[in-house]
Amino acid sequence: MAEQYPSQIALESCIISKLDNEGNVIKKRSLTTDMIISFDFMESILSPFISGNLLISDSKDFLNTFPIEGGEDIAVGIKHSFSEEPMDYNLRVYKVGNRVVDGKKQVYNLLLVSEEALINESFKIQEPLDENPESIIIKLLREKLLTSKEIYSEPSKFKIRMIPGNLRVFDIIAKLIKKSVSLKASYSTENSSTNTPRSEQKIKGSAGFLFWETRRGYNCFSVDSLCDISEKQEFASPRLQSKAWGPYIETIANTDTTADARFNIIAFNFTSEVDVMSSLRLGKYSTKLILFNHSTGAYNEYVYKIKDSYNDMAHVGGQSSVSAVPGAPRFPEGRKELSESPSRIMSGILDPETWYDDPDVGDPDDPKVENPTEYADWVKYFAVQSVARMDLLKNSESVLKIPPNPQICAGDKIALLLRSKLSDAFQTQKPYDTESSGIYLVKEVTHTFNFVNGGTSGKGFSTLRLFRDSYGTEVEPSKHGDK
Repeated sequence: MAEQYPSQIALESCIISKLDNEGNVIKKRSLTTDMIISFDFMESILSPFISGNLLISDSKDFLNTFPIEGGEDIAVGIKHSFSEEPMDYNLRVYKVGNRVVDGKKQVYNLLLVSEEALINESFKIQEPLDENPESIIIKLLREKLLTSKEIYSEPSKFKIRMIPGNLRVFDIIAKLIKKSVSLKASYSTENSSTNTPRSEQKIKGSAGFLFWETRRGYNCFSVDSLCDISEKQEFASPRLQSKAWGPYIETIANTDTTADARFNIIAFNFTSEVDVMSSLRLGKYSTKLILFNHSTGAYNEYVYKIKDSYNDMAHVGGQSSVSAVPGAPRFPEGRKELSESPSRIMSGILDPETWYDDPDVGDPDDPKVENPTEYADWVKYFAVQSVARMDLLKNSESVLKIPPNPQICAGDKIALLLRSKLSDAFQTQKPYDTESSGIYLVKEVTHTFNFVNGGTSGKGFSTLRLFRDSYGTEVEPSKHGDK
């Protein structure tokens, strides 16, 4: 059996620097390799910044000779068998934690974040914002957070005007991505005329964006872009820097393999799968949206059913439809699909004519308007759909532990071959579980490097938290969703 940790790791350097207001180094110190116990580097598609943790064993009274005040730059260089060149990590210290003193020796953590995370906490935005969400986000990153990192992004359909009200940059971005709809998203309003009974009005389509940071830079993309694994790539943005890895293989006992040991699965566990109660509370299957236009007096209700929009989304699995009838529960009027009874009600007040002050009518559903203003309130296309889309993405959550591969980033995709749960007698005919195997989306990744022998060698691993919105593969579709 192949060894679990086949990759070679060595700490090349670790330099801590104090900087002036212009970012110039005024004082620096090299941490000797024997001081570094471990280094963790973390990314998440739900986090706007990178974080890290440096575990220090200090018998040289470093904290006294080089006091840590916060904001210091940490540069870590690690040699690794996945790359010919050393991989460099640059973060800022924001906290000294868990300091334990034992005689003349002390052990503590230096907790790290991206420089932009510290700038984000330092001031708030007041001036009005008026543009496409993509343009606003890029402008905030460049002009307010002063980042020089790469920014990879995808435009959305609609323009937005907002007054931040003393919000931080990352808080503003969090609001913007909730209102973003991909240009490639298919959306429509059925029976939306004012003459149609409110109970019959339905909305369909796909919305939902994510904003996060990786070693490659900042990323702002739709969930559909991240999930598109098809050959046509009809949903994916060409700007998306999402790499595919694998397949990583869960080895079968008592079998010989010549496969690359770096792609062996060390451990794999499902942390969450089917949760009907949570899905009902969030309105995953069906949600009613109630909107009132204060200016015109128009009142509309829309019902969103995820089964009507499932084919308008990209999926990482081979599931052909969403399961909308789990258990076919009883209702007073008889058994029916869960999507037939909205389990969540969302409401909002619209006033586009006053807010946007444009000559054109702002209500996109007004039958008399052929071209509503580009700033019209398109809230029905994102308010419900983005929530349901994110909950669908959490259909299956799992944790994967593999030999260290520091090139994997949050937002990447990874192919897994998970061994069959059949008995040994049948496993030779079907060695892998086709329901659970397939493509997964990397939600979070933590690269852990443990150093020994004064940092000259070490072992490590990568821990990945995975999302999956559907089961199976395109070759062997899942039975989930079948009626």
